[in-house]
Amino acid sequence: MLCLKDVLLFWTFCHVLRQAWSEDELSSPRDVRVGSAVRWSPATDSPGIKYTVQYWNSDSKKWLNVSGCVQTELTTCNEVSGLGCVMVQVLAQEGNRTSRSVEACSHADSCSPEFQLISKEGLLMVQMVKNNRLREDNAAHFEYNIQYGRDGEEVKQDLYTSTSFKTINGLDVGQRYCVQVRYFCYSKPFGTPSTQHCESIHESERTRKMKIVAIGVTVTILLGVLVVGLTLFIYRHHKKVKQFLQPPLRLPDHYFEYLSGVFPQQALSITTSPCEERHDLISIVCREEDLSDSCLIPESEREHDYDSPNGLDLLDHFE
Repeated sequence: MLCLKDVLLFWTFCHVLRQAWSEDELSSPRDVRVGSAVRWSPATDSPGIKYTVQYWNSDSKKWLNVSGCVQTELTTCNEVSGLGCVMVQVLAQEGNRTSRSVEACSHADSCSPEFQLISKEGLLMVQMVKNNRLREDNAAHFEYNIQYGRDGEEVKQDLYTSTSFKTINGLDVGQRYCVQVRYFCYSKPFGTPSTQHCESIHESERTRKMKIVAIGVTVTILLGVLVVGLTLFIYRHHKKVKQFLQPPLRLPDHYFEYLSGVFPQQALSITTSPCEERHDLISIVCREEDLSDSCLIPESEREHDYDSPNGLDLLDHFE
């Protein structure tokens, strides 16, 4: 019995919790406007919804309640007329539920400036998109606070201008810069800072062409100096250059073989051509009219006669 009771209690708790989470969020006020008074449209037509108006205090950097406009059922708050440039927010409340706040700024269509960036060589131009009523109504006490810095770094550089156009000079070419703008009213920050817009600083076409021409001229001069210097060096030291470029002297391999005594024996032998003709050895030539028995002497005897002292006479006889 106790177990069943515990189960029923747990189920009831879960049901209530689910209903609480599934309950629709309280709707926020609509069409919040700030002029001589703060006005808005009701969040819903349901009775019992109350509204609270708060303003942003730039000194304490927190939202403070506007006296006389806390937990009011009205849709108008006249207590902000003496606050000058002011940013307010309105919340709807019903019991323990509170809606999301809706912000608005006095004399302004938006609490954050809207602008665009134009990038040129070495500079950025900041162009405000709208001429806000805030500037028209507080001309002597209104200005734009422009903060800029390199991409990835905190925007620390501050510029102030009361016009809708401002040029940021002295930027590095090739770097990327980010810009953020905020309203300043009566020398105090007003509204919320804008989102950061970033642009890269590019070279102009004229500068790019001049760089290309300068690089071309420099390379041409360097090549000319190099060619002239190399020519003069070769002219003055041509003998050393020639000697350096000459290949090293080296005796052929067969000279080393010959000098070392291992020269092949075949190289010293005289080879005869296989086509060489064979002839009989001619010992003596005689004319037909001088033919005699002496010409018919056998070769062996003739050689013996040549060797003898009388052989010379025999030769003289034939002559």
